[in-house]
Amino acid sequence: MGELNQYLEEFQKEEYEILVYISKGWGAAGMYDDYKSVISYFPAMVDLRTGECIVADGRLETLVKTEDYNKDEYFHFADNGIYRLLVSKCVHRELGPEYLASMNNRFLVKKVIEENASSPDLEAIRAECTKDIIVEVCDTEFLLNRDLEWFEGKVNILGGTCSVFLCLDRNSKMKIKKASARFESLMQDMKELDKNCKDFCAGRMLDAANEWKENEDDPDITAESFMEKMGTPNEMVVHNNGKAEILYSDGGMFGGHGIQIRVNADNSIKDCELVG
Repeated sequence: MGELNQYLEEFQKEEYEILVYISKGWGAAGMYDDYKSVISYFPAMVDLRTGECIVADGRLETLVKTEDYNKDEYFHFADNGIYRLLVSKCVHRELGPEYLASMNNRFLVKKVIEENASSPDLEAIRAECTKDIIVEVCDTEFLLNRDLEWFEGKVNILGGTCSVFLCLDRNSKMKIKKASARFESLMQDMKELDKNCKDFCAGRMLDAANEWKENEDDPDITAESFMEKMGTPNEMVVHNNGKAEILYSDGGMFGGHGIQIRVNADNSIKDCELVG
C-alpha cells in the first residue's frame, strides 16, 4: 500500500457537511506520494447533521497534487474565514501524551461548498478570537500576537528601548504565566545579567571583532570598548521553560549583524552568536 492510500485509510468513509471557522488558513503540508496534504487550523465548527456547534481545536487537511502545490495553483483557505465544506473525519485512535487532542479532530476536505458562509455561533467565536488581548507585565502593556504565539511589548531596559516577546504557556492560546514570571525575574537581575552577557561575548568574540576591522591601522578593540559598543538589549524572547534569547547591537563591529545570547533558566549563559 502506497503512502497516499495509507494516509486515506486514516479517515472514515462517511462524508458530511460542516460549517467551520478557520483561524489559520495555512499551517503546514505533509507529503504522500505525488500529493501534498495542506493543513489549516480551526477552533470551532458546526456539524450540519445535527446543528451542534462544537468548540474544540481541530484541523482541516486538503489533498493537492504536488505539481499544483509547487505552482501555488490550489484553493487557499483564508485566516479567520468561515466555510461550508464536505468532509470526512479521521478514524479515532488512542493517543500518547506527546500528541495533541486535536489529532483526533482532523477532517479531510472533499469539497468547498461555500466561502464566506454565515453562522451566528461561529461569527461570535470569530469576534472573540480576533479581538485584541492586552496584559500588563512590569508596568508595560503586551499585545497578543496569535500567529507567533506570544505577547509583545516595548520595555525600557537599562535606559534603552527593547522589544520583548513573552511566549505562551504550553497548550495555551493566551496565557503567559510562566514567561511573565520569568521576565519579572530577569528585570530584577538585569544589571548583573547584562554585565555577564557582555563579559561572555567579549571573551568569545573579541578576537573576531578585531579581525573584522575595516582599517587594519585602527587601534585594536578592547574588551571594555567591545562591551560598550553592544549598548543595551534590542530584543528579548522569554520562553515558558525559563530560557531566553537576548539580542544586542554589534556596534558596527561585525558589519551590522546582531549579537544574540542564549540564557538558561538559571541565568547562566549558554552561548552567543551573530545573527541577521
